[in-house]
Amino acid sequence: MKNKILIFFIVLSIFNLLNAQKQIVFKNDSVKQYLDKTLLLIHDNALNKNKIDWNALKVEAYEKTKDADHIQDALFIFPYLFEKIDDHHGWLTYNNKNYRWNKSRPKYTNETIKNAVKDNDKVYAALIDKNTGYIRIPGNNDFGAKKMDSIAENIVNEIDQINSNKIKGWIIDLRLNTGGNMYPMMAGISDLNGDQEKVGGFVTSDKKSEGEWILKNGTIYIDANQVLKRKKLKNSVKKQLPVAILISGYTASSGEMTAISFIGRKNTKVFGEESGGYTTTNQGFKIDENSGINLAVGYVVDRTGKVYVENIKPDVEITGGDNFKDLNKDKKIAVSAKWIKEMAKRQ
Repeated sequence: MKNKILIFFIVLSIFNLLNAQKQIVFKNDSVKQYLDKTLLLIHDNALNKNKIDWNALKVEAYEKTKDADHIQDALFIFPYLFEKIDDHHGWLTYNNKNYRWNKSRPKYTNETIKNAVKDNDKVYAALIDKNTGYIRIPGNNDFGAKKMDSIAENIVNEIDQINSNKIKGWIIDLRLNTGGNMYPMMAGISDLNGDQEKVGGFVTSDKKSEGEWILKNGTIYIDANQVLKRKKLKNSVKKQLPVAILISGYTASSGEMTAISFIGRKNTKVFGEESGGYTTTNQGFKIDENSGINLAVGYVVDRTGKVYVENIKPDVEITGGDNFKDLNKDKKIAVSAKWIKEMAKRQ
């Protein structure tokens, strides 16, 4: 008898919810159609889709947008929807304008980094203490994957300018890397990372593999699928040289993934401040001719299998002390260069 009553109340609840949806009348039916299409994409693909009460969320979204005259008038709902699915990495684009959830988080107060992002948008390489190679890789805007070859080639060219057999270790500076396309960045510095090995990958929310990042002879693969082959360095780099990775609160998205590809490598250490916290993988979906939606659909893992749900914590935390105008006065570079010297003596 109790089971029958329980089933009755479940059926009644679903019936009432469906009725509630039917009773919500939209001022413009095209708004409802647009909302339904995007909600379906979110329902089928969002990273946290199994944690959401979708019927309740749909009713709530209907109530908030039913009086919209046009689709544009209903777009205010999307930052709220991204918040409800706990996706601060995704966004909806409509007529080249983005709508996303600006997740509240502790304010990043490193003004030096903030200002340097604007002024240092090119790859830059230099020698530190004559025997330490330094390369700074900023973010890129190659979201359409149309510049992969040129971005990777640019990195290789910068390394070629300073590379020699006198170099005892490398500093890879990702403090100003706000993201973009990770593949040319990872391919460009692959000689400093490894060869014939897995350096990370993508996983679903239940930790199932969605593709491994593989480096082979300067070529990057996802599983067995070649993504990018770039030109070779003029002079080879010694294997397993010490590598220091510099990160900051502005190291985000693909910048974080580039850093993660080195974590777990022998003779490697991460210096600086905690990264930005955009370690989910995104996938884009077309809605119509005017718009599309990008959703967080998975996480990244390093070569050891560690999953990065939040951000990267440095092995050696160093707050402030950044100086991009005079690298010899940069505290993070000084500490990491000292570590490289110590490691080189042991080899």
